Amino acid sequence: MDNILEIRGLVTSFASDGRKDRAIAVNGVDIDVPRGRTVGLVGESGCGKSVTSLSVMGLLSDNGRVEAGSAMFGGQDLLKLPDRELRRLRGDRISMIFQEPMTSLNPVITVGRQVSEALTLHTGVDKRAARARAVEILEKVGIPEASRRYDSYPHQLSGGLRQRVMIGMAMILKPDLLIADEPTTALDVSIEAQILRLMRSLQQESGTSILLITHNLGVVAEMCDTVYVMYAGEVVESAEVHALFNGCAHPYTRGLMASLPRMTPKGKRLYNIPGTVPNLRAMPAGCRFAPRCQFADERCRNEKPPLSPVGEGHFCRCFHPMDAAASLGGDRP
Repeated sequence: MDNILEIRGLVTSFASDGRKDRAIAVNGVDIDVPRGRTVGLVGESGCGKSVTSLSVMGLLSDNGRVEAGSAMFGGQDLLKLPDRELRRLRGDRISMIFQEPMTSLNPVITVGRQVSEALTLHTGVDKRAARARAVEILEKVGIPEASRRYDSYPHQLSGGLRQRVMIGMAMILKPDLLIADEPTTALDVSIEAQILRLMRSLQQESGTSILLITHNLGVVAEMCDTVYVMYAGEVVESAEVHALFNGCAHPYTRGLMASLPRMTPKGKRLYNIPGTVPNLRAMPAGCRFAPRCQFADERCRNEKPPLSPVGEGHFCRCFHPMDAAASLGGDRP
């Protein structure tokens, strides 16, 4: 299958507290995003999902640095492009929906100007034509009275409308690749459903590929074709979405599945994965999930497992991958 984006061996580090050594936040990540498909990148907070996307987009903070790897897009390695060339791609062929629209939108510029800016920068159209196109995309993303809202400031819009503005900004030039970082965070379920339908509709219209970053497995099940599960800076499992939900193999993935809220008998506690994500500066010697895994043995604690096939198109970083019949506590997630 033809891929619009191929990430190979991505390693990203951060310096902090004046220390000479750097903390590795993303360690050897490989991800493929096929053309016209939606790929999910999931995991709990701090696992490296957003850092992966920011590395690809060239938007790391000053203390962040890509140490190794490649991100091939249209025959070009994004990680090696000069800033000027990368800026030409961002907002044009590659767009990003950021996690929190209130902090991503400029508070002193109207939302309409921010949406139309991509047109004036990348296509050179005049302001009148840019405004007309911006109003059109605002209408398409479901913003009522779009011509009036064009002149509104971000604080004058609700969270759902601000998120729609972000989607309009990202999709106005019909990019080849859209990176959506937690696009429905902090939205109520009805608005979340509308946003997801909108993204799917725009994808069908323009053929855009989507890298969807989320911790919401319900969103993954609804939106994604393939899924990558990250833990402590590494991909620990990848598979087609149906294969993952019908038979996830890694204990961490199964823990995420078991943690989903569901109707449980009265008095039965919801499952939670014990322990916490390891410190970036004190990673376990072997499997990074071993300290939290009930199946870990001496080999797991001392030897690093490779990402190995456990089925067709299904890969798992575990010495003891569980098949579809395996369970946590006797209950299938």
